[in-house]
Amino acid sequence: MRQCVFLFVALLLFSCTPKFDLGDAVFEPQIVVEGWIESGGVANVCLSQSMPLVDGADSISLADVPIRWAKVSVSDGETEEVLVGRMDDDYNPPFVYRGVRIKGEAGKSYTLTVEYSGRKLTAVTTIPPVVEIESLEVSRCSDSDTLYQIHLSFSDDPAGRNYYKIFTQALPDETRFYSSFMGTVSDEVLDDNHAKIKANRGTRFGMKKYTPYYKIGDTVLVKLTQLSYEGFRFWSDYENEVMNGKNPLFPSTTNLHSNINGGKGIWCGYGRDVETVIIRDCIPLH
Repeated sequence: MRQCVFLFVALLLFSCTPKFDLGDAVFEPQIVVEGWIESGGVANVCLSQSMPLVDGADSISLADVPIRWAKVSVSDGETEEVLVGRMDDDYNPPFVYRGVRIKGEAGKSYTLTVEYSGRKLTAVTTIPPVVEIESLEVSRCSDSDTLYQIHLSFSDDPAGRNYYKIFTQALPDETRFYSSFMGTVSDEVLDDNHAKIKANRGTRFGMKKYTPYYKIGDTVLVKLTQLSYEGFRFWSDYENEVMNGKNPLFPSTTNLHSNINGGKGIWCGYGRDVETVIIRDCIPLH
């Protein structure tokens, strides 16, 4: 999802504790995948390699991490397409493999294949049904005259277990969708089949100061997606790391959940619906 969905490639790096001395051990880099396809959208894949952290290493240049020469293909069971890699400064690292012909459809499954340096990775994902946003409600924050929050409402299908992820884009400051802070939910936590949840401003790599709220003049695109259990587990792990105050670049001493055979990361299908609201200074103070 050019949403997105963006899952930071850096957030998916095979984890080690910072300042970890490997000694004489031989480190085997693993290919890390961040891939997505939305209903109505094309496939997008970012590739990087896990990096060892050694004593004395102060930082990693993310621009040196992406894999630029892989063969990346996606199949919907009838058509196979080789994705084209290109620079994209909206992402960090700034390189994305992107499709053209295959468009995501709810209910269909998509197989990802990555071939690089003698290695082959595969993953399969299915795009769940689209759940429509029924309304966006904007209200002024109780402790501020200038900051606003957004709640979205939708109806959950009671027939099965469902999982949702919210992404937001606040124009003109943001050029793409970002993961909404604490925007991953299972319908297990919903009181009834009609849900009303907060669409916090998205978080992104490199932010010096974060606020979940919006300001007057923001045009906010809110994306509600339904995703698989594998995608839900990945995003839940990520948000737990953020909530626990850990650096998401190095997620503790374990990996985020992955559905990639032969590597790490996530290949996820999203059923999406997007609605837009403009933040105006016409909302009564609650």
